[in-house]
Amino acid sequence: MTLKIALILSFVLQFAAAIIAFSLTKRTRTNIAWWLISFGFLLMAIRRIFEFFQLSDPGSRLFTGMLSTWTGVLISVLMLGSLIFIKRIFNIQKRMDDLRKANESRVLSAIMRTEENERLNFAKELHDGLGPLLSSVKMAVSTAHTGNNNPQNKEVMIHAEKLIDESITSLKEISNKLSPHVLNNFGLKKAVKSFITHMAPVDNLNINFDSNLGEKRYPYNTEVVLYRVICELINNSLKHAEARNIYITLMDEADGIRLDYLDDGIGFDSKILDIGEKGMGFANIRSRIKSLKGTIEIYSVPNEGVRVNVKIEKS
Repeated sequence: MTLKIALILSFVLQFAAAIIAFSLTKRTRTNIAWWLISFGFLLMAIRRIFEFFQLSDPGSRLFTGMLSTWTGVLISVLMLGSLIFIKRIFNIQKRMDDLRKANESRVLSAIMRTEENERLNFAKELHDGLGPLLSSVKMAVSTAHTGNNNPQNKEVMIHAEKLIDESITSLKEISNKLSPHVLNNFGLKKAVKSFITHMAPVDNLNINFDSNLGEKRYPYNTEVVLYRVICELINNSLKHAEARNIYITLMDEADGIRLDYLDDGIGFDSKILDIGEKGMGFANIRSRIKSLKGTIEIYSVPNEGVRVNVKIEKS
């Protein structure tokens, strides 16, 4: 008796599952895999009816047993077919995800390429347009200074020459930061060394840079992204971390380029990166690395500095 009640309850539950499954077919856009699953639930309910009759009428056990067996076989076929179609759906979804990621990477690369072109054009305009004007002003002031015997005017002229020299130096620095000619002409390693060397002097700051890149050149986007990332990380250490030592390792390996960055600053709570708070420019850094299909890992604990590991796979 207990077994009969269990079979009746099982039939009701599976029949209810079949009804619910069929009611959801429109939401699945009548996907064939969902139809097969729905029919599988229905056949499971019918099979429970055959098993119930086997218990109620021993004389029909052979006939109902055969029906139950073939129903079970059909259920297996339907479930196998549904799994095959579901696997195809997952494969299509994976291809779509891969295509979306590739499109995102191309868009990011295009944006950054446009950004670098604009930087380059702006740097050329500053260097080629404003630079000669300042040089001409300096020549005019120098000429006026030479022919002026008034001590007070001489002092003014000397001060004006110094200001013009500082303006020319600042202009060159701005132009170089916008589009570093060292990077374009000599490669990533020399560009990073140049950036470190020409930084404004900072008391008690030691930057250690180790690299095996030599004079090897890489795709334009790779060099620009890694250069910008290193510059951004150093600026973060100077502005936010109060670091005294910075260690940068840039290595060419068999499977790609590896960048390891470490400072001994005040650090921060890494949770701010997960919840989208300020992040000290790390969102921009991540988007740059993502444009190269690279990986980045950021570790930090308050009062224990920051460690950043970047890997760019070779294409």
